[in-house]
Amino acid sequence: MKCMSLLLLLLTFSSLSYGQTSIRQIKIGKDDRYLNFPVTMKDGLKKTQILFDGKVIDEFTIRLSKDKPDYWVFFDASPYRGKALTLQSENLGSQQKGFDDIFSAGNFPGEDSLYKERLRPQVHFSSRRGWLNDPNGLIFANGLYHLFYQHNPYGTNWGNMHWGHAVSKDLLHWKEQSGEAWYTPDHDDAAFSGSAVIDPGDTSGFRKNGIDPIIAFYTSTGRGECIALSYDNGKTFKDYEGNPILKHQGRDPKIFWYAPGKHWVMAVYDESHTKDIGSAGQKKAIHGIAIYTSSDLKSWTYQSILPGFYECPNLFQLPVEGDTSGKKWVIYGGSGKYKVGDFDGKKFTVEQDLTDYDRGGAAYASQMFSNIPSDDGRQIQIAWARIPVPGMPFNQCMGFPVELKLRKKYNAYVLCPSPVNEIRSLYKDSHAYENILLDEGNSTFIPPVKGEVLDVIATFERGDSWQFGLSINGYEITYDNVHQQLNNITYPQEGGTFKIEAIVDKTILEVFINDGELYLVKPLDAVTGKQEIKVFAKGLTGSRKTILKKLEVHRLKSIW
Repeated sequence: MKCMSLLLLLLTFSSLSYGQTSIRQIKIGKDDRYLNFPVTMKDGLKKTQILFDGKVIDEFTIRLSKDKPDYWVFFDASPYRGKALTLQSENLGSQQKGFDDIFSAGNFPGEDSLYKERLRPQVHFSSRRGWLNDPNGLIFANGLYHLFYQHNPYGTNWGNMHWGHAVSKDLLHWKEQSGEAWYTPDHDDAAFSGSAVIDPGDTSGFRKNGIDPIIAFYTSTGRGECIALSYDNGKTFKDYEGNPILKHQGRDPKIFWYAPGKHWVMAVYDESHTKDIGSAGQKKAIHGIAIYTSSDLKSWTYQSILPGFYECPNLFQLPVEGDTSGKKWVIYGGSGKYKVGDFDGKKFTVEQDLTDYDRGGAAYASQMFSNIPSDDGRQIQIAWARIPVPGMPFNQCMGFPVELKLRKKYNAYVLCPSPVNEIRSLYKDSHAYENILLDEGNSTFIPPVKGEVLDVIATFERGDSWQFGLSINGYEITYDNVHQQLNNITYPQEGGTFKIEAIVDKTILEVFINDGELYLVKPLDAVTGKQEIKVFAKGLTGSRKTILKKLEVHRLKSIW
């Protein structure tokens, strides 16, 4: 016993190395919140564990700095105040110094410049530290929008998949929660993407003390599809003791209630089913979205599979604008390519095959909010914007929240995103210019307003110029009247009015043509590049012209 006490005393004040494993014990002060780790992108990944009472509470790889760190990352240690945490890291070599520099405190180095970093998007959500990707478990519950997301809190590259968590009252101003919402402390059992629901009918029996929990569904890479439950509005989650609820070759469960059939539906990416491809009994794997059903969220029955999709599925219903006869179902995978048709609760019947969504190529793994109040009724979506942010202590951001509508144009259904109306509350100052003629004598208009973070809305009367459009901080959006193309994307138009809206942020540009009929997410350098808005028309010989009916430029307040 005396030997053990001496060992713990030594561990409290120093690090020891047993073979190739370094061990430390750090007592978390009564006012401490963070266990801080120095990180550099130049050094190698080292497997590291945080333990409490001999049990691993998080396991990850991290680039511990042997010299001056590029930035610091942290573990939320506030639940362990007054207690000791043990750290273990393997094969450190010259990175032992970084391990020795780990410390506990009430803040983290760099916190004073949080959200003020040079390349931090100001109206797009990004995590305080580390990498993010797919939005997970989007849900409105108890007055808050919950944004969970795939998160590596220990570095700016993909890895160490946790569920990060942020909440908002207005879809705009997000407050990242102190700790990770959910993670499995084992390298062989990461917490991949999923969704969340509320079960107001208590079909699952999960209600406790009158509280219907947030029920999160996620892919455990070591077990299968799993459930985690939160009875405190997302602050903490507990793994369901009956996990896994489904074993198959797939991931990313999207769960929703199908009212006509009075059952739950799981749309999930699946690689475990096959089809016959020859008379000799040959089979081929089907990669697509599988449909399972359940009466209690625990036991699931396979119903069908729809090929042609890859990961992160969504399945939802929308009214068709201008058509009061009914609604259509939309299904899509990670890339956003979607099919339109009908769904009977068990099988999707395709009416319109794969159609492109984001034509810029950056939006991915979009997810819809569940549990939106009926007096709102919008289908609200957030996507991961796959745009790197080099040299920062964070990487990647989310797209701006959009409302989805379904429109029929040229005998095709078009899924149309447009910024949620709440964006207007971010307008810091607004400028409007109307009825500006663009002709041979005056082919450009440059308004006397500029900025890094803007909402720009331009409405044109197309006229008969060859091309017209906007240049915003160096990115040009051009419509070709002759070839019926926008930035070389075929986009035929019959009407005379043409609308371009662009949300401009420091590193990202989102473009909505004619209220989302065409949608592009692109990288942008609005920090070091020239800040200028220019309206132009080309091919204006003779009497040819285009009219800028109205240009609105709204400078945006930061969401932080």
